[in-house]
Amino acid sequence: MSRVTIARAALLAVLLATFAVGSDKTPHTYQKGTIRGWESRTDIWGAGIVGTDAEGVPRKVTVFELKGTELVYLIGYCNAFQAGQFGLGQAVDYRVSGGRLYIRRDDSKEYKCKIEGKKTLQDAETAAPPAKP
Repeated sequence: MSRVTIARAALLAVLLATFAVGSDKTPHTYQKGTIRGWESRTDIWGAGIVGTDAEGVPRKVTVFELKGTELVYLIGYCNAFQAGQFGLGQAVDYRVSGGRLYIRRDDSKEYKCKIEGKKTLQDAETAAPPAKP
């Protein structure tokens, strides 16, 4: 066999393995959580990008406090999941994967959020939540 034939066969095997892994539709396991509050802030996006002289662009971000089963999560950059679309104390289904937290919507799609910070439940009880009326 030639090197080209071997390379093609190896590429085909890798592609088939990728499709097999991608087709695994194991349902996600969600936990119950409660939205405790949110706060809005402005941060700088794009500052310090390597190879540019960019000073960054100010942008508004809403950071939510979600009380989970074991931790309180501070989450931001949640796509269209914005303050006002839910009430304080509203229960949500969520899951954590890596540095992201996913909130299940009513249509079974998910809001993908960045985890900004975590607190233990004991620490969260001593500090007042950043609730906005």
